[in-house]
Amino acid sequence: MLYQSYLHLDSNTDPQAALAQPGVLALVRFDGSCLAPATPGIIPIGLSSLSDQPLEVIRYGDQVAERGSAHDCQWSQIEDLLCVATWISPAACAHIEEATDDAYRRLFTVMQSAGFHHPFRIWNFIPHINSGLGDREEYKKFCVGRQRAFDRLKLEHRQYPAASALGHHGEGAVIYLLAHRQPGQHHENTRQEPAYRYPRQYGPCSPSFARATSLTLKDHRQLFVSGTASILGHDTKAAGDLEQQLEITLDNIRHLVESTDHTAATLGAIRVYLRNTEDYPAARDYLAQRFPLESVNFLHADVCRDNLLVEIEAATYNPDLLP
Repeated sequence: MLYQSYLHLDSNTDPQAALAQPGVLALVRFDGSCLAPATPGIIPIGLSSLSDQPLEVIRYGDQVAERGSAHDCQWSQIEDLLCVATWISPAACAHIEEATDDAYRRLFTVMQSAGFHHPFRIWNFIPHINSGLGDREEYKKFCVGRQRAFDRLKLEHRQYPAASALGHHGEGAVIYLLAHRQPGQHHENTRQEPAYRYPRQYGPCSPSFARATSLTLKDHRQLFVSGTASILGHDTKAAGDLEQQLEITLDNIRHLVESTDHTAATLGAIRVYLRNTEDYPAARDYLAQRFPLESVNFLHADVCRDNLLVEIEAATYNPDLLP
């Protein structure tokens, strides 16, 4: 089983020592930096934790991970699971469409060279995602670059994996993914229009992701829920109202979990992306009534639509199998 947990950093926390522990695939850092680290296995994504949990540990199996670098990517592998990350320089982010296309090409080269042909979860973090007018908005240009890469890789709509795409306020960008040797099953949400069918008003290329992907990892079926927001059909709902957006977002996730037959599992690895830092207390109080807060990390991020205040992602797991 794949498991993601959040940690509070203290004087005794040593990321290098953590990477050497059996079962630690990678560490995701929420410290505001988005520059490639010297050590493979550490993934800074440009966001900061509002809930003082600046480290996520991705665990899998009980072996020590193999790590390395290739094609300007860093990779970590434990058994049949691969994590690959690549960063885009601040200068290259000025041409995010071309840079995204190139980044995906490099990621998939590393992934496929290692014998992993099936990405099942992808994260994208780019600077100033809502900057630019019309089709020149950074997010829309990013979507064009991603689609161009997927077309070159001959990925069809039914092969798009779960994904999240958020903006940060620093410099540089990062894309990282998890891949397996066997294909997962990609799911849509009947409450929402598939993102790849969005109408033209959302840009020259629709976003290329599934609402969720499920996969069997060590005999345990898990569901990985994409970044989900207050969208019904393809329309934003409750613009400007945080509590209503939270309610609709969680209803979307609940419906997706129920429709994919994961109701017996526990929801964890919950990331709550908040556009406004002042919304953190209200969002924390709302989520605390529904989830144990140790399984939730609140992050300051720009959501892909400027009328969305919050986006939430999660994964399912069996608590009886926790390390």
